[in-house]
Amino acid sequence: MKNINQLQKNNTDSDRTKKSGKHSDIFSARVYDPKITEKKWQDFWEEKEIYKFQLDSTKPTFSIDTPPPYISSDFLHTGHAMSYTQAEIIVRYHRMKGENIFYPMGFDDNGLPTERFVEKKYKVDKSKITRKEFVELCLKETREGGKVYEKLWRSLGLSIDWSLLYSTINPLSQKISQRSFLDLYEKKRIYRAESPTFWCTHCQTALAQADLEDLEEKSFMYDIAFEMEDGTEAIISTTRPELIPACVALYVNPEDERYKKYIGKNAILPLIKEAVPIKTSANVEIEKGTGLMMVCTWGDVEDIQKWKEDKLATKLIIEKNGRLNEKAGRYAGLKLMEARKKIIKDLEEISAFKEKKEITHILNVHERCKHPVDFFASPQWFVKILDIKDKLKKRGGELQWHPEFMKVHLDNWIDGLKWDWCISRDRFFGVPFPLWHCQDCGEIILAEDSELPIDPRENSPKNKICPKCKGSKIVGEMQVMDTWMTSSITPLINAHWKEENNLEEKIYPMNLRVQGFEIIRTWLFYTLTKSHLHTDTLPWKEVMISGWGLAKDGNKMSKSLNNYVTADSMIERYSADALRFWSCGATLGMNLRFSEDDIKAGQKILIKLWNVARFVSMNLEGYDKKTILNKKDLHASDAWILGELQDLIESVTKQFENFEFAKAKIDLEQFFWIKLADNYVELIKGRLYGKDEKNKLSAQFALNQILETVVKLFAPILPHLAEELYQQFVKQSDSSVSVHICDWPKIDAEFSDKNTEKNGITLIEIISKMRQLKVEKGVKLYEEISELVVNPKKEQKEFVKSVSDDLKNLSHAKEISFSNKIEGLAEIKN
Repeated sequence: MKNINQLQKNNTDSDRTKKSGKHSDIFSARVYDPKITEKKWQDFWEEKEIYKFQLDSTKPTFSIDTPPPYISSDFLHTGHAMSYTQAEIIVRYHRMKGENIFYPMGFDDNGLPTERFVEKKYKVDKSKITRKEFVELCLKETREGGKVYEKLWRSLGLSIDWSLLYSTINPLSQKISQRSFLDLYEKKRIYRAESPTFWCTHCQTALAQADLEDLEEKSFMYDIAFEMEDGTEAIISTTRPELIPACVALYVNPEDERYKKYIGKNAILPLIKEAVPIKTSANVEIEKGTGLMMVCTWGDVEDIQKWKEDKLATKLIIEKNGRLNEKAGRYAGLKLMEARKKIIKDLEEISAFKEKKEITHILNVHERCKHPVDFFASPQWFVKILDIKDKLKKRGGELQWHPEFMKVHLDNWIDGLKWDWCISRDRFFGVPFPLWHCQDCGEIILAEDSELPIDPRENSPKNKICPKCKGSKIVGEMQVMDTWMTSSITPLINAHWKEENNLEEKIYPMNLRVQGFEIIRTWLFYTLTKSHLHTDTLPWKEVMISGWGLAKDGNKMSKSLNNYVTADSMIERYSADALRFWSCGATLGMNLRFSEDDIKAGQKILIKLWNVARFVSMNLEGYDKKTILNKKDLHASDAWILGELQDLIESVTKQFENFEFAKAKIDLEQFFWIKLADNYVELIKGRLYGKDEKNKLSAQFALNQILETVVKLFAPILPHLAEELYQQFVKQSDSSVSVHICDWPKIDAEFSDKNTEKNGITLIEIISKMRQLKVEKGVKLYEEISELVVNPKKEQKEFVKSVSDDLKNLSHAKEISFSNKIEGLAEIKN
């Protein structure tokens, strides 16, 4: 018997080079080069409009609401690539299912993050620049930043319809955002109030509850003596002694025996020498601190609640810039931490400072700049939502969540809401409120829909006279909307809500929202709220929540920590498909730690897929791909692998339907590496290079089916390689122009077999044992042995007998026999 390697060499290196035809140049292309291939197919997809939404299509629409990233960075790391890739894999699957895909991309380029980025990059002092000049800088930067983001998304192979690109500051988005405001105003959901509002003294803007982040920090609890009316001392414990000048009352629990004699009387503030009332509240914890609570204007939410309930005096000592004002007396002009140090020193001098204890507590900080949040009273705009918390929670329950456990984040957020949504920001850059104020009577003058989009800071209303008092002193609203007021209507922006060319019937509610878990409380919640209020519907039917792509040290990737790896560096080094392969390394909703080794594994499978496809194509020379064979016409080995293929189609389809791309990837890997490349391909080489035409045809039929199916199943994860393999080795004259608009593989019931899995396990274990024994005995894998003895289980014996000729060829055995007298599944004799 000739050596299999010798047969392969004769049939490939010599005979193939003499042949001409379709693949005559392919066999010299021994190496897959993604640097050339990936750009080639990206251009091809764009030119052929493979991903373009077809407005007039009768196919079912699948619309995706994808997160418009902030244009607030000049780079994108692998964590960004991971989350967008995970979502896009599901989109590609739905496209191959035959759905008409509406897949836009947006850029969130208005609001605080962009302003902070511009201020830092250009070292801008906004007090020395006009609003118009600053906005122009922001617009310039968003255009440049958009190019950076778009370049990466394209190089990553995201199957976006770029003709649907939008930004949250473009005219259409501004128009629909302003229309949203007017609609909510008309529905009496909007109000303006001067009330305590979360305030960032660093960014100098009002904040919503969702803009806050809890930060654990080490601090001190200070014990300070207050003088009572009867001359005795009582100790309060506070973390913020700098607010003593803002103290307006002390509170005790009415059941606290220590302080009952003080209730209804006054206490004297140390240093300030002002009297404040002593009141009661059952919410004061007797065991917490000293049981005596200092209530100020305003230190925390409890202060505000008691200020509202008991109509306490207002003594706001903190200015918008974080310095104390004249109401703080001798401490006016100091920053908060400076004031704390000075007040502690002064308390020590009068023996009112008793002690301090180190503690760890939770501090509210602005999630963008990480500075502590204070409260400030100024006129702000609000959306009333507290009265519909139950309805919003019910809406969240109507959604299909992937993964399901993420729903609890929304429920907890809604349960914890204590404030209406503050939608105004004291910034330059953002969508303007569509309204003016009458300086004479205070009347609010709303823009008409036909005027939108409009900037009242630059333009007057159509009617320049106040409709109420007929006065002419009309000024535009100077605040801008919170960026979430616009980002929360991305489904309506994409649907061109209430526009002549609206797509509401076609795409709204959208099929799927994709996003990270960290913005459930903002983007998901606000979008859910807006759709409920505007259209009385869900904004989408399903929501897909991804985890974070972490640095290799396990922390979130951050420029400040310098622990990030840029996505484009990995694409340049290994390819987009290799990076995409890594992105599937964690199940949906779970974080994924960066691993360059895992990206290398992705690169390795690209090379192996190429080599196997090239091998298959070589052995299909002259084969008619339209050949149809029945199962009874097939060799048992070929029937087995086609049975495995049906199981693969079923499992991968199920995983993609359930958004389990990581499990689909594992299924594909196991089939490709273990069943196909390592075993089946090696098993059938004897028949491919032999003279039995019937058995050769059977192997070719199986290989052709496998190649086409595997390429399509890998296409959502490895789109560039899949396109290359499809165009080179699979596509026929009547095939689809691209693999990505081919039909998704369907199970062929004829080749399904309930015994496939057990048979396959036995067959692979025999092959593995034979290889192991050869290595242990120092016999090269391609060297002949005198006999291969096998001992399968009774129920697999007939199957193993039916593939014994392939086993004999693979093992290079002169004979193959069956015996139940050996240990294990196989033994070799040489």
